[in-house]
Amino acid sequence: MNTTIPQIAETLKSISDPRSKQGISHPFSGLLALVLLGLTARQIYISHIVQWAEDHWNILKTPLGFKSPKPPDATTISRALAKLSLADFQKAMSAFFNLLLSQQNNLTAAVDGKTSKQFHQADGEPIHMLNVFVHDLNATLAQYSVKGEKTNEEACLKQHAAELFAQYPFIKLLTGDAIFTARPLLRVLKDLGKDYLFCVKDNQPDILESAKQAFSRITPDNRAFQQVDKKRAA
Repeated sequence: MNTTIPQIAETLKSISDPRSKQGISHPFSGLLALVLLGLTARQIYISHIVQWAEDHWNILKTPLGFKSPKPPDATTISRALAKLSLADFQKAMSAFFNLLLSQQNNLTAAVDGKTSKQFHQADGEPIHMLNVFVHDLNATLAQYSVKGEKTNEEACLKQHAAELFAQYPFIKLLTGDAIFTARPLLRVLKDLGKDYLFCVKDNQPDILESAKQAFSRITPDNRAFQQVDKKRAA
């Protein structure tokens, strides 16, 4: 943990401080890093993050760049977050994960849609997000809003696929349920040079039949089959 804290704080310094220069007592990057670490520690409310920070202030204070003997209060943190640019934060976190995983180039990410039961959009509709989760990191790398009558999870992933892989080139394989098994999306993933492992259900007869025909041609004498078999043996 102590090794990662300075890395997070340093990465978040790339985000411009949007606050007024007068009366600043805490570093903006430190405030952001404190909230991020608190959320990672499963503290989902700001008041809880402050209490958590007090319990660990001897570990957090110096690496995050704070000089005060106590952590910032909830009001200070809330006001700072209200001025944060989401795009700038996502860009900084993308840089952090790429730095952290600079030696990785073949990670698998799971894509799945989730609907929030606690939060709603301005029109009152539930917030529906497409999440890209890497189990090896135990972290969600990206989230995209799924909204509109003509937009579903598959179309959302298709729209953001190039952006996703540009941000995280180390993702090689995507996994997901049957909703992602649609030819337009699969063509996009193929063109981007990425592999995928999606389910096929009986209510997708054309794709299911095509898959059966393709796999029926694989025999023990088939080179592709031999390569897979060797990898399993290794």
